[in-house]
Amino acid sequence: MTQSLLLNIAALMPRSRANGPGTRMVIWVQGCPFRCVGCQNSEYLEFKLTQVVTVEDIWQKFQQFPDLAGISISGGEPFAQAVALADLARRVQSAGKTVVCWSGYQLQQLQLNHLPGSQEFLNHIDLLIDGLFIQQQISDEILRGSNNQKLHFLSGRIVEDNLLNIPRQEWVVGGETLTYTGFPVAYKQVDKDMV
Repeated sequence: MTQSLLLNIAALMPRSRANGPGTRMVIWVQGCPFRCVGCQNSEYLEFKLTQVVTVEDIWQKFQQFPDLAGISISGGEPFAQAVALADLARRVQSAGKTVVCWSGYQLQQLQLNHLPGSQEFLNHIDLLIDGLFIQQQISDEILRGSNNQKLHFLSGRIVEDNLLNIPRQEWVVGGETLTYTGFPVAYKQVDKDMV
Protein backbone atom coordinates (compact mmCIF):
# COMPACT_ATOMS: atom_id res chain seq x y z
CA MET A 1 0.00 0.00 0.00
CA THR A 2 1.37 3.43 -0.94
CA GLN A 3 1.41 6.32 1.50
CA SER A 4 -1.25 8.99 0.91
CA LEU A 5 -0.08 12.37 -0.33
CA LEU A 6 -0.21 15.34 2.03
CA LEU A 7 -2.13 18.60 1.68
CA ASN A 8 -1.66 21.79 3.66
CA ILE A 9 -5.12 23.30 3.89
CA ALA A 10 -6.23 26.61 5.35
CA ALA A 11 -9.93 25.75 5.67
CA LEU A 12 -12.55 23.24 4.63
CA MET A 13 -16.29 23.78 4.29
CA PRO A 14 -18.28 20.52 3.96
CA ARG A 15 -21.22 22.13 2.14
CA SER A 16 -21.45 25.32 0.08
CA ARG A 17 -23.66 26.60 -2.74
CA ALA A 18 -21.60 29.73 -3.55
CA ASN A 19 -18.51 27.98 -4.89
CA GLY A 20 -19.73 26.21 -8.01
CA PRO A 21 -22.77 24.37 -9.36
CA GLY A 22 -24.81 22.44 -6.81
CA THR A 23 -23.84 21.79 -3.22
CA ARG A 24 -20.08 21.29 -2.99
CA MET A 25 -17.31 20.66 -0.50
CA VAL A 26 -14.80 23.54 -0.57
CA ILE A 27 -11.12 23.33 0.28
CA TRP A 28 -8.91 26.41 0.64
CA VAL A 29 -5.22 25.53 0.48
CA GLN A 30 -2.54 27.39 2.42
CA GLY A 31 0.15 29.29 0.53
CA CYS A 32 0.19 31.45 -2.57
CA PRO A 33 3.05 32.93 -4.61
CA PHE A 34 0.85 35.87 -5.65
CA ARG A 35 0.05 38.91 -3.53
CA CYS A 36 -3.07 40.32 -5.17
CA VAL A 37 -4.05 43.64 -3.60
CA GLY A 38 -7.44 43.22 -1.95
CA CYS A 39 -7.30 39.41 -1.76
CA GLN A 40 -10.15 38.38 0.50
CA ASN A 41 -8.22 35.29 1.61
CA SER A 42 -5.09 37.18 2.68
CA GLU A 43 -4.60 34.91 5.69
CA TYR A 44 -4.11 31.98 3.28
CA LEU A 45 -1.21 33.58 1.35
CA GLU A 46 1.75 32.75 3.59
CA PHE A 47 3.49 29.44 2.96
CA LYS A 48 3.23 28.03 6.49
CA LEU A 49 1.99 24.79 7.95
CA THR A 50 -1.64 25.18 8.93
CA GLN A 51 -3.65 21.94 8.75
CA VAL A 52 -1.63 19.11 7.23
CA VAL A 53 -3.94 16.29 6.17
CA THR A 54 -3.69 13.37 3.81
CA VAL A 55 -5.57 13.18 0.53
CA GLU A 56 -7.13 10.03 1.97
CA ASP A 57 -8.48 12.04 4.96
CA ILE A 58 -10.16 14.55 2.64
CA TRP A 59 -11.45 11.79 0.38
CA GLN A 60 -13.01 9.96 3.36
CA LYS A 61 -14.68 13.18 4.53
CA PHE A 62 -15.98 13.87 0.99
CA GLN A 63 -17.54 10.40 0.82
CA GLN A 64 -19.56 11.12 3.97
CA PHE A 65 -21.73 13.48 1.87
CA PRO A 66 -22.99 11.38 -1.08
CA ASP A 67 -25.37 14.14 -2.22
CA LEU A 68 -22.52 16.56 -3.04
CA ALA A 69 -22.16 17.61 -6.69
CA GLY A 70 -18.39 17.78 -6.30
CA ILE A 71 -15.50 19.64 -4.78
CA SER A 72 -14.25 23.20 -5.24
CA ILE A 73 -10.63 24.12 -4.59
CA SER A 74 -9.38 27.62 -3.88
CA GLY A 75 -6.73 29.20 -1.76
CA GLY A 76 -4.06 30.24 -1.49
CA GLU A 77 -2.94 28.84 -4.83
CA PRO A 78 -4.09 25.29 -5.58
CA PHE A 79 -1.40 24.67 -8.20
CA ALA A 80 1.25 25.10 -5.49
CA GLN A 81 -0.04 21.70 -4.28
CA ALA A 82 -0.97 20.26 -7.68
CA VAL A 83 0.48 16.77 -7.17
CA ALA A 84 -1.70 15.95 -4.15
CA LEU A 85 -4.73 17.81 -5.51
CA ALA A 86 -4.49 15.87 -8.78
CA ASP A 87 -4.90 12.66 -6.77
CA LEU A 88 -7.91 14.07 -4.89
CA ALA A 89 -9.50 15.45 -8.08
CA ARG A 90 -9.04 12.08 -9.83
CA ARG A 91 -10.86 10.35 -6.97
CA VAL A 92 -13.71 12.87 -7.03
CA GLN A 93 -14.20 12.47 -10.78
CA SER A 94 -14.01 8.66 -10.51
CA ALA A 95 -17.05 8.91 -8.20
CA GLY A 96 -18.96 10.74 -10.96
CA LYS A 97 -18.61 14.15 -9.28
CA THR A 98 -17.10 17.38 -10.62
CA VAL A 99 -14.09 19.51 -9.72
CA VAL A 100 -13.99 23.33 -9.79
CA CYS A 101 -10.69 25.14 -9.21
CA TRP A 102 -9.50 28.75 -8.99
CA SER A 103 -5.93 29.71 -9.90
CA GLY A 104 -3.97 32.93 -10.18
CA TYR A 105 -2.09 31.31 -13.05
CA GLN A 106 -3.57 31.55 -16.53
CA LEU A 107 -4.54 28.32 -18.27
CA GLN A 108 -1.81 28.81 -20.89
CA GLN A 109 0.83 29.05 -18.15
CA LEU A 110 -0.43 25.86 -16.51
CA GLN A 111 -0.43 23.98 -19.81
CA LEU A 112 3.32 24.59 -20.12
CA ASN A 113 3.62 22.06 -17.27
CA HIS A 114 6.38 23.93 -15.43
CA LEU A 115 4.69 23.31 -12.06
CA PRO A 116 4.97 19.77 -10.69
CA GLY A 117 1.69 17.93 -11.22
CA SER A 118 0.01 20.76 -13.11
CA GLN A 119 -0.93 18.75 -16.21
CA GLU A 120 -2.27 15.82 -14.20
CA PHE A 121 -4.31 18.23 -12.05
CA LEU A 122 -5.66 20.01 -15.15
CA ASN A 123 -6.72 16.62 -16.54
CA HIS A 124 -9.08 16.23 -13.56
CA ILE A 125 -10.60 19.72 -13.39
CA ASP A 126 -14.01 20.29 -14.92
CA LEU A 127 -14.13 24.08 -14.51
CA LEU A 128 -11.04 26.25 -14.08
CA ILE A 129 -11.38 29.92 -13.15
CA ASP A 130 -8.02 31.51 -13.95
CA GLY A 131 -6.27 34.82 -13.52
CA LEU A 132 -5.08 37.04 -10.72
CA PHE A 133 -7.60 39.07 -8.72
CA ILE A 134 -7.33 42.71 -9.82
CA GLN A 135 -9.06 45.00 -7.35
CA GLN A 136 -9.53 47.80 -9.92
CA GLN A 137 -11.49 45.36 -12.12
CA ILE A 138 -13.85 44.03 -9.43
CA SER A 139 -16.66 42.11 -11.07
CA ASP A 140 -20.14 40.84 -10.40
CA GLU A 141 -19.65 37.99 -12.89
CA ILE A 142 -20.47 34.52 -11.62
CA LEU A 143 -17.64 32.79 -9.69
CA ARG A 144 -15.17 35.60 -10.45
CA GLY A 145 -13.75 38.36 -8.31
CA SER A 146 -12.47 40.53 -11.16
CA ASN A 147 -13.29 41.01 -14.85
CA ASN A 148 -9.97 39.64 -16.11
CA GLN A 149 -10.68 36.18 -14.71
CA LYS A 150 -11.93 33.61 -17.21
CA LEU A 151 -14.05 30.47 -17.03
CA HIS A 152 -12.58 27.41 -18.76
CA PHE A 153 -14.96 24.47 -19.17
CA LEU A 154 -12.31 21.77 -19.54
CA SER A 155 -14.30 18.53 -19.59
CA GLY A 156 -17.82 19.34 -20.78
CA ARG A 157 -19.18 17.89 -17.51
CA ILE A 158 -19.90 21.45 -16.32
CA VAL A 159 -21.34 23.89 -18.85
CA GLU A 160 -22.33 27.54 -18.61
CA ASP A 161 -26.00 26.69 -18.01
CA ASN A 162 -24.95 24.86 -14.81
CA LEU A 163 -23.81 28.19 -13.35
CA LEU A 164 -27.26 29.77 -13.16
CA ASN A 165 -28.59 30.68 -9.70
CA ILE A 166 -25.29 30.32 -7.83
CA PRO A 167 -25.40 32.81 -4.94
CA ARG A 168 -22.68 35.47 -5.00
CA GLN A 169 -22.13 35.24 -1.24
CA GLU A 170 -23.07 32.82 1.49
CA TRP A 171 -23.08 32.83 5.29
CA VAL A 172 -22.99 29.43 6.97
CA VAL A 173 -24.04 29.07 10.60
CA GLY A 174 -22.66 26.08 12.44
CA GLY A 175 -22.40 25.43 16.18
CA GLU A 176 -20.60 28.49 17.50
CA THR A 177 -19.23 29.64 14.14
CA LEU A 178 -20.38 31.94 11.38
CA THR A 179 -18.49 31.45 8.11
CA TYR A 180 -18.56 33.71 5.07
CA THR A 181 -17.73 32.48 1.59
CA GLY A 182 -18.24 33.82 -1.89
CA PHE A 183 -17.03 36.77 -3.90
CA PRO A 184 -16.77 40.51 -3.31
CA VAL A 185 -19.62 42.62 -4.58
CA ALA A 186 -18.71 45.51 -6.86
CA TYR A 187 -19.37 48.77 -5.05
CA LYS A 188 -21.61 51.05 -7.08
CA GLN A 189 -21.87 54.64 -6.00
CA VAL A 190 -25.44 55.86 -5.73
CA ASP A 191 -26.30 59.26 -7.16
CA LYS A 192 -27.61 61.44 -4.31
CA ASP A 193 -30.38 62.75 -6.56
CA MET A 194 -31.74 59.21 -6.96
CA VAL A 195 -32.05 58.57 -3.20
